[in-house]
Amino acid sequence: MLKLIIIYEISFVFFWNILYHSNSGVENWFEEKILSAIYTVLSTMALGFAIVYTVYITAKISGILDKVKKIKDPRRDINR
Repeated sequence: MLKLIIIYEISFVFFWNILYHSNSGVENWFEEKILSAIYTVLSTMALGFAIVYTVYITAKISGILDKVKKIKDPRRDINR
């Protein structure tokens, strides 16, 4: 679960950096309407977490997660 949270946070920071740097009007919007900006950031985080968690639960229920866990790590030496 900790890995899922870390992956989510990294993807969220990456998403917001792309959004922030791709739109020049976002900087002024953050300065003028800080409460709306905070709400938007937090609601986007909650929505993203809900989507990631739904995908995780769906993969777990359907058995895809077990198949992924059974894949052997090619970096490890099996003979040792």
